[in-house]
Amino acid sequence: MSEHTDQKPSSREMVRAHAGIVLQLITTISAVVMAASLVPLARQAKIWDACYSTAVQWHSESTPDDNREVIKAWATRFCNGGSLRPRE
Repeated sequence: MSEHTDQKPSSREMVRAHAGIVLQLITTISAVVMAASLVPLARQAKIWDACYSTAVQWHSESTPDDNREVIKAWATRFCNGGSLRPRE
């Protein structure tokens, strides 16, 4: 390696020397962008879960004689934008 101390490295050698660092930087930036893009989805899921829990609790209290599966189906339909009344 001492024979290269007075010579300027070629562009190919410079690319090879820095390729690992550049690839690691690109990978890190990609991971950060992917994580940031999941934030709105996590917020939407949290809001939907709160809607579902509240709807199940409200429907269970207002009509205690309904089947649990019917209540879950109603709450899912309601939180996905469906009507308040069950289909006839």
